[in-house]
This record gives sequence, structure tokens and C-alpha cells, in this order.
Amino acid sequence: MGNNPDGEFIQELQQITFQPVFILGLHRSGTSILYKMLTETGHFNAVTAYHLINYNELLLNHHLRKEEFAKQLLTESFREKGLQDRGIDRLKVTAEFAEEYGFLLNKQTVQMFITRKNIALFIEMCKKIQFIAGNDKPILLKNPYDFPNFLYIKQVFPNAKFVFIHRHPLKTISSTLNAIKTILKNKNPYTTQLSEIYDKFYANPLLRLPLRFILSKIPECGVIFITRITAKAVGYYLKNIEKLPKGDYITITYEGFCQHPQETLENIMKRLSQNMIHTIDASSLISPRTVEIDGSVRKLRKHIYHSMKTYFDMFHYSIDE
Repeated sequence: MGNNPDGEFIQELQQITFQPVFILGLHRSGTSILYKMLTETGHFNAVTAYHLINYNELLLNHHLRKEEFAKQLLTESFREKGLQDRGIDRLKVTAEFAEEYGFLLNKQTVQMFITRKNIALFIEMCKKIQFIAGNDKPILLKNPYDFPNFLYIKQVFPNAKFVFIHRHPLKTISSTLNAIKTILKNKNPYTTQLSEIYDKFYANPLLRLPLRFILSKIPECGVIFITRITAKAVGYYLKNIEKLPKGDYITITYEGFCQHPQETLENIMKRLSQNMIHTIDASSLISPRTVEIDGSVRKLRKHIYHSMKTYFDMFHYSIDE
């Protein structure tokens, strides 16, 4: 079976179909907690850390009835490495942690978003998850890298639904900057298991050390870079969101979600024409992240505002947030 133990079972996926529901937003905009909460409803098949890290043996483990054992081993391996959370936030990691599919795409192509080069792998992943789940639930997918890519996704998957989440840009930029600093300061064992590129990058001091130096000594450079990427992403959203059929997407804000978690969750499920299988208390699952605006972000807040003024205005975000 070589490096692909699932190879002999791939033909079983030919007739498998799936209904994709994408959670999309900027990095650090609340996509992870929204993903976790929607998964808790019991109505979706989510992409988990187990699916991504053990990808080449998912079908084999299913046929041998070793899935739970493999998940247990993976969770235990996290604990042996001292991993309680992702290192960049307080979200607890286990084999069942709902994770970004971009890490799998990244193993085949440099890109972490869906492209023509990796679409076959993405479809195979969805079919594997749907097959081993053994039900007809929609598959729930999260990947911030695909936030400025939803028109292509809709073209490839006409039945796709989207949940867009937005958060104040000063908060997302500041949080992203801190997350990058964190994974550069110390090697993150969890990210290492998910991303071969991160593992190779961290092992190369010629790449890692200069970037670490720049972000620690001249963080404004990092802010300008992140702002440019953020402005491009929100510009795509503003330009193209009305091209999606109104019945195929839902838009929420992180701020509104934190203020009214139960109402927001129930509205999302209603808009997706789904009833919650598990009754959950949304307010007990959400713990709003308190993000102190980094000094370099605050210093450049006027530049950030003018880079995406229309976006600030659309969601009533203040430059002094």
C-alpha cells in the first residue's frame, strides 16, 4: 500500500456526493469558534485534525474499524507533546478539533486555497469524510484563505452555501500579527503536524530568523504587509458578494455573534434550512477573545482605515476601536 494505504479503497468514493457549507472570513475573525459551534449542533460533518493528519489512512481505518483507536492515539500524541490548545488561542485541540482544510491542500500545492491544481484533492477529501461518516449531513468547511475565492468555489460547486463572518480590521490585523510572532518565536508542534511547509520553514534559520527580527524590531513592516493582504481580500468581498445568489449566503459579524450567540446560531441554521440535532447553549460555548490592539497597528490605524474605508463603513467599524 506504500504511502497511501487508502489507495485500494478509492473506487468506493465514485458515487459519493456532498453538500458543502463554507465558513469564510479574514484570519482571526472568529471562523474557528463559529466552526466549533456549528459542529456542536450535530448537523454537519466537519473536517477535523484527524482527517488532515491521518488523511492517507482514513478509509483503511474505517474498514478495519480502527477510527476511534487512531483518534485516541492522535489525541494522546498531542498531550505527550504538551499540547492543550493551538498555541495561538485557547481552543483545545484533540483529534476531533474542527480544522482548516487548507493544510491538506498545502501538502500538494503551495496554495492553501482551492485552485484548479488541487480541486481533485479537495473533492476526494470531502468524499472520504462523507463516506466514513455514513450519513447525508452537509459537510462543513472552514478556510480563511478561500475568503477571497468564493466565486470560483461557487462555480465549481453550484450547490455550495456560505457563512461569512466579519470582524473589526484593527482586531484581525493585530491578532494575526501576534499569531505570526508566536509561531515564529517557538516551533508550534500542532502546526508542525498539520503543515509540512511550516515545518520546513522553521527548520531554515535563513528564512525564520530575519523575519522574526523584522517583526520584533520593526513590527510596522508586518502590519503594512498584513494590511495589504487584508485590503485585497475585503476588496474582493465588496466587489463580488452581490454576484452570489442571496439565498446561498449568510453574513454575520464577530461582534454581533458575541453579543447574541444563541440568536445568531439559530438564524444561521434557519437560513441553511436546518434544524439543530443537539440543543446547545451557544452562550456557554463562546468566550470572546480580548484583543489588545498592538501599538504598531494603532500607530498605522489611519493607513489601515484608508486602505479599506468602504469595508469599515459597511460594518460601522470605527477607526478608534
